[in-house]
Amino acid sequence: MFQNQDSLNALLINKKKGTAFGSGRSIYKLVFQTKRGILSFQVDEEKYDRVAVGSQGRLTFAGLKLISFGKWIDESLFSAYNRPDLPWLRS
Repeated sequence: MFQNQDSLNALLINKKKGTAFGSGRSIYKLVFQTKRGILSFQVDEEKYDRVAVGSQGRLTFAGLKLISFGKWIDESLFSAYNRPDLPWLRS
């Protein structure tokens, strides 16, 4: 599904919420500590709310896109949930 994935253990060390300059829309970021250093990913509000600072787990990402983190975030679940052709998932 995602090309050039990378996966490693991580600790969520910070969550940041801000406002995009010009548009005024909310921006959500998750900041992780890994053996390769600090990694930050912009996510939607739902993913932001699903995980707490201090959570540890396997972080999977492709470039700047967070794919999954531990038991809290799984891109494939979010993708299926938001698909318009699968409305029964939202029931």
